[in-house]
Amino acid sequence: MDEPETIPYPGTESADTPRPETLEEEAGRRLLVSFDRLTRLDLALLRILRTRGHARPLEILVLRYTHWGEHAALWHLIAALGAVFHRGRRRVYVRAIGTIVLTQAANFVAKTIISRARPLLEDLPPLSPTISGLSTPSAHASTSAAAASALGEVLPRPPLYVAAFVMAVSRPYIGVHFPSDTVAGVALGAVIARTTRRVHATLAHR
Repeated sequence: MDEPETIPYPGTESADTPRPETLEEEAGRRLLVSFDRLTRLDLALLRILRTRGHARPLEILVLRYTHWGEHAALWHLIAALGAVFHRGRRRVYVRAIGTIVLTQAANFVAKTIISRARPLLEDLPPLSPTISGLSTPSAHASTSAAAASALGEVLPRPPLYVAAFVMAVSRPYIGVHFPSDTVAGVALGAVIARTTRRVHATLAHR
């Protein structure tokens, strides 16, 4: 005669018995898997940008251009020149400077909070030193996106957007940012530019 099945009391289960995964644990595990996949994709894209199109003359051009992105120098210069020589639209240029400064401040706060370290490929060291060891979001990308959007009210947009795109991509190209840092920076800059434009429009109608 078969022995009746014994059901253990709660808390008396064997340590070897697998415990069912809770919904929170399953969600956390899936999130970690997603982050791992994104990280691997990020590194793969970074390696592509660090190994394609790296003839020395092109590297020199990119390094010189990306240097103008430090502290958004290129965009501040364009806006300042516009304010001086395009007096009829001076207010737009001044607002653009304010948008760029606000983006720089927001980028600094975001970097401090996220605290992601810059990429490190042992066989492909970065081509340029950086001021900070924090990576996300890219300040070059955020200020370029914000400036292109703000200055696009008074200057031709296609060349502005091309210049902003090249500035943003130059950072992973020289190995100082992950590609996702650039994406995050562009998103941040676009949001701030759009928000400040709406705020100014609202205040103007009061």
